[in-house]
Amino acid sequence: MQSRNLRVIAFIALLLVAAAGLPLNVDGQTRAEIRRSRELADQGNKAYREKDFKAAIQFYGEAITLVPTNPQLHFYKADAHYQLKEYAAAEREFQLALTQGHKPLEVYSFRWYVFFDQQKYDQAIDDLNKALQLAPKNAQHWKALGEAYLQNGNRKNALEATQRALLINPKDGDSYYQVARIQALEGNTTAQLAAAEEAVKRGTQFIGDTYYLIGDAQTRLRNDAAAIDAYNRAIAANPKIFQVYLTLAALYQKQNKLSLAIDTLNRAKPHFPSNGRLYTDISWYYSLADRPADAVAAARSATQLLPSEYMGYTNLCRALNDTKEYRDAITACNNALRLKPGDGETLFYLGRANDLLGRTVEATRYYRQAVTGLVEFTNANQDYADGFYLLGNAYFADNQRDRAIEAYTKCLALNPNFVKARFNLGIIQLLKKNKAAALEQHKFLLAQDAALAAKLKAEIDK
Repeated sequence: MQSRNLRVIAFIALLLVAAAGLPLNVDGQTRAEIRRSRELADQGNKAYREKDFKAAIQFYGEAITLVPTNPQLHFYKADAHYQLKEYAAAEREFQLALTQGHKPLEVYSFRWYVFFDQQKYDQAIDDLNKALQLAPKNAQHWKALGEAYLQNGNRKNALEATQRALLINPKDGDSYYQVARIQALEGNTTAQLAAAEEAVKRGTQFIGDTYYLIGDAQTRLRNDAAAIDAYNRAIAANPKIFQVYLTLAALYQKQNKLSLAIDTLNRAKPHFPSNGRLYTDISWYYSLADRPADAVAAARSATQLLPSEYMGYTNLCRALNDTKEYRDAITACNNALRLKPGDGETLFYLGRANDLLGRTVEATRYYRQAVTGLVEFTNANQDYADGFYLLGNAYFADNQRDRAIEAYTKCLALNPNFVKARFNLGIIQLLKKNKAAALEQHKFLLAQDAALAAKLKAEIDK
């Protein structure tokens, strides 16, 4: 959609065209009234150009009082109302301008904004279609029509309208960006990527968002290196796109580059200082990176910022287990379970806390409940490696070693660089007296995490 500032510029251009004097429809007014109306209109135009819309409305209103049947004044007053988001008044004045004989194309070309901003998309679409009937080669109107259809949930018409805009102006990067957005919503990943790359080539003003769409497409196509490059370009161009930080951090975690995942989320904090999701995610990465104290601090921030969401408390429970504050961990887990009863991950950490406190009966019960919850979770999230890692942990704790092996193997199929899953798998193979299989995991770990590889080798050599 065109910006409000661009609309002001376009409207001021109309004012400048009419600066030599307003054509007044005289119906019994005296010469003095007509002259005074023109003077007031000129003052209104000046105020509008200076973006003093309140004063402009006042001057236009006084001019209309003297000459009520001046469609141009109603048109100008309508737009000044729109700039102040006085939508009902804007609609009323535009309609008066139209019924009094103002050029329909100008009314439709401006009034659709009023409807669009109020999410009256059907009416915005109607005005844009009427404008296009009068000026079918207006690329901006076709593009705006595509945006209105998109907001109204009609992706097919949105794509067709935007493609019509490109037929008229094939060098418009913003139209390619809009096509990429639509293709992303439709799940047409290859077309999304092609349109987004063309948008960059054509100099779209939405460069950060476009790089995000490129990264998203590359992620779906499993081109992780290209995705990471695109996401970093998105942040450089527009650091205010929240989702890009989460997705980029997850890609770094997938590559076992936990310090980069953590750095990515820390880069987001100045732009989103009160966003609890950042602290929730970074707590998980701190735990994976064996930085439990940092994980505790991040999780506490998450619970303060999102006190009604369970995941911050779950992460806090896990981190407190790692810092050996088991009773506090139990409290955090119970807080999470009050918000999401039956959550498998939380139940696993609750079982672990009880286990480490020597409460074997309670631990066994929670581990079994954790298995049930995590089986349900992984069934619903078949492509989420972390879920299978957690399920493997729960099976391991519940002494279901063969199923733990299956879960860890599934995790590693989705993310071969998940070193903690690989280490745990090696330990289970040792417990099953399969030293060769354990050595195979050690071989992989040597290339991924020397510290964990050494730790596993020490167990193998015992």
